[in-house]
Amino acid sequence: MNRSILISRVAGILPQKATGFIRGNLNSDLARKVSSGIIWSFIGTIGSRLLIFLTYVAIARILKKQGFGELGMIRSTVDMFSTFAGLGLGVTATKFVSEFSMKDKIKAGRIIRMSYLISWVTGIVVAGLIFIYAEPLAAVSLKSRELIRDLQFGGLAILFYSVNGVQNGILLGLEKFKSISRINLIGGLVNIPVAISLSLFFGVAGAVIALASNAVVICVIGFVEVRKAAGAYGINVNERGFTKELNVLFSYSLPAVLSGGLVLPVNWFCNAFLVELPNGYQQLGIYNAALNIMLVVTVINGMIGQAFLPYVVKNLENTNKKFEMANNYLPWIVGIFISLPFMYVPELGNLLFGRDYAGDMLKSSIVLVMFTTVIVAHRQGIARNFTARGYMWWSLITNVVWGVMALVSMYFLKPYGAIGRSGAYAIAYFLNTLVFIPFYTSRKLCEKDFVWSFESISIWLLILFSAGLMIFMEIAIALRIFILLLVLGAIVFLLIRTFKRLTA
Repeated sequence: MNRSILISRVAGILPQKATGFIRGNLNSDLARKVSSGIIWSFIGTIGSRLLIFLTYVAIARILKKQGFGELGMIRSTVDMFSTFAGLGLGVTATKFVSEFSMKDKIKAGRIIRMSYLISWVTGIVVAGLIFIYAEPLAAVSLKSRELIRDLQFGGLAILFYSVNGVQNGILLGLEKFKSISRINLIGGLVNIPVAISLSLFFGVAGAVIALASNAVVICVIGFVEVRKAAGAYGINVNERGFTKELNVLFSYSLPAVLSGGLVLPVNWFCNAFLVELPNGYQQLGIYNAALNIMLVVTVINGMIGQAFLPYVVKNLENTNKKFEMANNYLPWIVGIFISLPFMYVPELGNLLFGRDYAGDMLKSSIVLVMFTTVIVAHRQGIARNFTARGYMWWSLITNVVWGVMALVSMYFLKPYGAIGRSGAYAIAYFLNTLVFIPFYTSRKLCEKDFVWSFESISIWLLILFSAGLMIFMEIAIALRIFILLLVLGAIVFLLIRTFKRLTA
């Protein structure tokens, strides 16, 4: 459907004030580009990721708690090493390609070539090390020698995911959202039958092979799309003299990879604490089931982030307050309105993952993970401003504090299994956000109203009330749904009040 037709249909069912605002703001070039980016990201990302989510639901049923826990550990290992192999070059490519694609095409070409070459080299090195040291890593860290072969297959995924991160960053910088959508959609569609079939026949090993094959497919398609997109801009992806841009690695990529890369090792070690329990992999399977629900919010906000990031970079020179408000509030709203229904009706998790996962352990884990999801969603716009303004060393500091909080919390909560893992996740994000709010506002990474206003504080109190109610009280489902509707209604009222005040 054409974007203008879609907007007209939506506007037709809204009040006149709202349609006036929509039409007035979407007449701007920035709004048109962002809305177009969101629509294409929606088509590709939401479609493919939703299918991937359903695929993992099917895989969870096939592998059961033990096998799904083992797969979760392999996935977290692959994600962790992929981040380090990628050296933060994806976000680096997005920032600098977006900044120089029009005003300095030679520099943009050098950045692209440097990012490509380094990602291949580091990907091969890291994948090779994983292949060589899979045996001690599986035996000592994962507490399971049966996962040696699976780790080696995971090494192949690490190589191609590191390159995929760079290709995605380049396409984002060039504002080629349609290309990214095409890659995600094709990759997701190909992966569904492959992953389910391999899991049925080969168990955990099959699921990991599917992970690697999906990375290869996406890499090949992305390789073609990057060259097509760069050619349209008149950028030579084989530009000579890329060594002149190596300073970018130390000023931007290094803190970026340390900052982003810190999250995955912390999660990995928290998972490693959990699998030390007698039924640790079963507990990890339950936690991963709850975490996969969070994937819905992550995917939608990732889509929004893809559309917004290139323009957050460009908005630094001429600040658009309405754009900044959308950048901060939109992901938070998505997080709230998807997470709260799961928080109040965690039995939905039983329907998704089956009887093997059912019980109070899964319900409480879902409540805690959904609470964390709202916090993470609240930080999405702020994180984009960190990236755009080059505050990558500060981003590293915030993640170090978060990591310490997560590990300490997990150490004490480990005996509680999946609930302890979910609780550690929630505590770390909640305390970390409180500690750094003064920094966010003083550096203008977000407006003070976003964190200190009456409306924002009221919304947080409603979310805390909801989490506490669901963890500590046993309430009939009908009453829970009624309370949910009241809470959502109050949040809508507070958001409308905020919107009116800030746009008056």
